[in-house]
Amino acid sequence: MAQWSKDKLLNDWYYAFEFFLGHTLLQGRSDRVSEKVVEAVFEVSEHNRNMIEEGFKSGNWKDLMVKLFERIGKGKVGKRADVNHVIDSLEFLREKISDRNVVKYTVEKVKARGVLQVYGELDGIKQVGDKVACFYLRDVVSLFELEGCVPPGDRRLLLPIDTWVKKFAKEYLVEGAKDPKDDEIKQKILKVCDDYGVSPAKLDQGIWYAGFKSYNVLIEILKQVDIRRE
Repeated sequence: MAQWSKDKLLNDWYYAFEFFLGHTLLQGRSDRVSEKVVEAVFEVSEHNRNMIEEGFKSGNWKDLMVKLFERIGKGKVGKRADVNHVIDSLEFLREKISDRNVVKYTVEKVKARGVLQVYGELDGIKQVGDKVACFYLRDVVSLFELEGCVPPGDRRLLLPIDTWVKKFAKEYLVEGAKDPKDDEIKQKILKVCDDYGVSPAKLDQGIWYAGFKSYNVLIEILKQVDIRRE
C-alpha cells in the first residue's frame, strides 16, 4: 500500500474513492480483471465529472450508469453488477458522508471505536459482503495504524478470509476440518495473534502476500515453527 498517500487519502475524496473501489471491486476474480474494471470506471468518470456532480445533487445516476455500461459488462470487461456497485457506492457517499471522503469517514469512525458501525454500513452496499468489507477495513486500519482503536471483540472485522488465508488455515490452523467456516478461521488467527503478540491485520496481510507469491515455501517454513493450534 506504499503507493497511497495518507495525506491525499484524507483530503481528496476522489482519490479516496479510487482506493475504496480498488478494494471493493475485487470480486472473486483475477486481480488483473479487477484492475481493468477500476481503470474503466475512472476513465469514464474523468470524462463525465459533470454527471457525477449531477448525481450528488439530485440522486439521479442514470446518465452515468449508461456511460459505465458502455465500458463494463458482458463482452467488455467485468460484469453489470460492477456498475451497480459503483453507483450504489456513490449513493452511499451522497447519503452518509457530507464531504464524500470515504477513507476520512472510516478513519474518524474507527478512531471513535466505531469500526462495527462502518462495517455494517459497508455491508449494506451492493456487492459488498463480509470479505470485501473486512479487506477494505483491514487496509485502512493498517495504513493509518489504528488497530489500537479497534475493540477486542471487533478485531474479526479486520480479517478477510480469501482463498490463500483459507488454504493456509486448513493446512496449518484448523486441522482435520474439510471446509472450516470463516468465523472459525478468524478465531484461530486471533488466538495465534494473542499468543504471540502479533497484529491480526498484519498477519492476515502477510499470509495473503506470502501465499500469493510462494505458498509452498511459506508452509514449509511455518512447519518448523511451534505454533499452538488448540
